[in-house]
Amino acid sequence: MTATSESEFVSILDVLERRAFGDQADAMHFVHDDAAPVEESACDSWTWRELRDRARGVAAELTDAGVESGSRVLLVYPAGLGFVASFYGCLYAGAVPVPVPAPRRKDGLDRWRHIARNAGISGVLASADLVAILRPLLEGLDGGFCLALDPADASRPYVAGDHGGAPRFTPSQVAFLQYTSGSTSEPKGVMVTHGAMMANLGQISRGFDLSPSRRMVSWLPHYHDMGLIGCILSPLYDGYPVSLMAPASFLRRPLRWLALASMRRATIYGGPNFAFEHCVRRSTPEMRAGLDLSATRLAFTGAEIIRPETLARFHDAFAAHGFRWEFFHACYGMAEATLYVSSNPPSYSPVSLSVSRDELRRGRARDVRLSAGDVRDPSRIELASCGRAAGGVALAIVDPATLERQGDGEVGEIWIAGPNVAPGYWGQPETSAEAFGFELGGQGGWFRSGDLGFRHDGQLYVTGRRKDVIIIRGDNHYPQDIEATAAEAHPALAGGGAGAFAVEIAGEERLGILCEVSREAMRKLDAEGVMKALRAAIAWNHDVKLAVAALVGPGRLPRTPSGKVRRFACRDGTMAGTMELVARWDARIEDDVHSGGGWMDRLQAEPPARREGVLRRLLQQELAVLASMPEGRLPPTDEGFFDLGLDSLATVDFAATLEDELGVNLTPALLFEHPTIAALATHLAAGLAGDPAEAGPSVAAAGAERTHDAVASEMSAEIAAIEALLRAERDLVPPVRSDGPSRHADGDGR
Repeated sequence: MTATSESEFVSILDVLERRAFGDQADAMHFVHDDAAPVEESACDSWTWRELRDRARGVAAELTDAGVESGSRVLLVYPAGLGFVASFYGCLYAGAVPVPVPAPRRKDGLDRWRHIARNAGISGVLASADLVAILRPLLEGLDGGFCLALDPADASRPYVAGDHGGAPRFTPSQVAFLQYTSGSTSEPKGVMVTHGAMMANLGQISRGFDLSPSRRMVSWLPHYHDMGLIGCILSPLYDGYPVSLMAPASFLRRPLRWLALASMRRATIYGGPNFAFEHCVRRSTPEMRAGLDLSATRLAFTGAEIIRPETLARFHDAFAAHGFRWEFFHACYGMAEATLYVSSNPPSYSPVSLSVSRDELRRGRARDVRLSAGDVRDPSRIELASCGRAAGGVALAIVDPATLERQGDGEVGEIWIAGPNVAPGYWGQPETSAEAFGFELGGQGGWFRSGDLGFRHDGQLYVTGRRKDVIIIRGDNHYPQDIEATAAEAHPALAGGGAGAFAVEIAGEERLGILCEVSREAMRKLDAEGVMKALRAAIAWNHDVKLAVAALVGPGRLPRTPSGKVRRFACRDGTMAGTMELVARWDARIEDDVHSGGGWMDRLQAEPPARREGVLRRLLQQELAVLASMPEGRLPPTDEGFFDLGLDSLATVDFAATLEDELGVNLTPALLFEHPTIAALATHLAAGLAGDPAEAGPSVAAAGAERTHDAVASEMSAEIAAIEALLRAERDLVPPVRSDGPSRHADGDGR
C-alpha cells in the first residue's frame, strides 16, 4: 500500500482500517528505558492490524462505560503504545480524546482540573499507576468514569468488540483537543478537526517527502502536537514504521536516541533545537563511537527558535558518523495550525541570514554579510530560516497595530490561513475571537500566531513573540504567574512588585526576575535568604530554574504611568547594570555540570562504614554546582532538593550523573522518594552494599513495582523539562501591541 492521499479518507481511522488489511509487518515499536544498550532493551512491537484490534477493544470498553458520541475523554498515560491504542480507541467509540501529561504531584491537580472543566470531560482513561491520583478530577461529574486501561499489556486480551469499522465523521467535527501548555491555570484547548488533521498530514507528507520506505525514531512527548501529529499519526498516514522511546530516557541519555536511529537505520527523526544541543553537550567522541547515521535523510528541527550555531555543533560532532549538513530540515508550526506550517524541501541545505541587531529592534531585517573571523560581531545576529509556506498554507507578515501587510524584510506578526488551521479554542469564544477568523486582503480565516517574523527572498524567519510570554526549553511561562509566586516567596517581597523576563545566556533562553523589596524589609534585609526563597519558590511552583535574580528598593521597579510593570525595562536595567540594585544573584552556567568523576574509585578506597559519609560529601559537591552556590559553600545534608531551586531538567541531569558514576539504573523519581542529601546517601549506600530490600524500587531492576507517587514524580521530570514544545521566544524585538478593535486588515502591501 502506498502513501495516503488526504482526498481518499475523511479521518485517520479510515487510514488505519485500510492499513490493517494490507501487508502486515511490525509498524510501531516502543523501546523501554533500562540500563541495557538499545539493541538489548525490551521492546513492544505491533502491526497496524494489532493496533487496530487493540484500539477497537478500548472502544468496546468505553461503550460499556456509557461513553456517547462527541464526549470528551481525558487520556493520561506515560510514553508507550498503550496511549496510542487508547487515542485511536476513543475515536472508534466516537469520543474526542484529550491527551495530557501526567500530574506532577498528587496534590497538584489545578491545571488538570481546569482542563477537565473546560473540556467537559465524561471520564478519564489512564494507566493503572495513575488512576488513584486522578480520581479527584471526577468530583462533580455525574456518572464520570476513571478506567485503568493499558492496551499494551500483552497479558490482557483485547478483542475487536462490536466496532467492526470506523465511524463516519465529517471534516468539521472535532477529532481531538490539543491543550497548549499556557499558564498553569489557563491552558487553551485547540479544536483540531478531522478535516484539519487530514489536510495537515497530507501537507507533512508532501513537505517531508514521506513514503512507506521511510523509518522514524522519536522521543517526543505523545501529548503535544509535534510528538502526536508528527511522530504517531504521520507514520500511520504514510505507512512507514516508527520506533518510540520515552522523553525521560532521551533526557537522561540523549545518545540513546541516536543509537536507536543507528540500529533501526532510521531515515527521519528530529526535535526542538535543544535536543540537538543536548546530544552534543552530553556526549564525547568515545561515546559516539559505533554510531552510523548515514541512513538519515531528514533531521527536522522546530518547536522553538532554531539556532544556526547549534546545527553547526551537531554536524561537527556527528559528521564522522555519517550525518550530513543537508539532512537538517528546519520547520515552523504550532498546535493552532494542527502542526506544520513551513519548511524547505528535503535535502535543501539550511538557510540562514545575518542581520543587524539594531535594525531588527527597529522592525527591519537588513542583510549583513559576515566576513571571515567576524562571526561573533555583537552588532549582528545569525537567524535560521524556517523555509517556505507548506502547500495549501497562506502566510502573511502583518503590522499588529495597523493590520496592514508588511513588505520584504519588515518585521510583523505572522498570520496563517489554510485548511489545516483550527476553528478556535474549546469553550473559550472570547479568546478564540482574539486570534482566529481575521480577514486580510478580502480573504477570511486568518489566524494571528502571536509570533513575530519577516520574509526575505521568500524564506520565513521567526524573531520572537509579540506578547510577554516567556518560553524556556519550549515550555510557556506567563510572567504574571511567576511574579505572583515571587510576591509570596518571602516576607520581604510581600506587597512589592516584580518583573519576570527571558534572557539569553550561553546560547539558551533562561529566566530572570527583578523584585521590589518592601520599605519595612529594607531596614534589616537578609538578601541571601530572599534569593534562596525566591529560587526555591519558582522552582517548586513553575519547575524552572532561575538564571538571574535581582532586588531593587521600594518604588524603584520600572513601571508605566498607569502602574504596569515594564518587563523589558526590568530586563535591560538588570542585565546592563544601569539600574541601582540592592542585590543580584547569577547562576553558574556551565555546559557540563559535574563534580569531577571517579566516584566509585573514591568509594571503594574507603572502608564500608565510611562510604555513606563520602557519598554524602560527593552529593553535596554536585548539588552545590547545580544550585549555583558560592564557591566553598555546600548545601546542608538535611535540606530538600527543591529548596535549592532545582528544576526538573536539573534533577534529570543529577540522576544521569548518579547513574554514570555509581553504575546503577535510577529514575528521576528517586529525588522525590529520598528528598534530602542525607536520605539519598543512605539509600544509595544501602543499594551499593547489595541490600535490595533497603535499596528499594528505584535502584532495583527495571520494571519493579513502584508507588503511585513515584510514577507520577518520574513522569514529572520529563513533563516539566520539555512540556509544551511550542514555539520558543527569542526576545529580539520589543513587543508591539495591537490597539485596533477592527478585525479586518488592509490588503495593500507596504
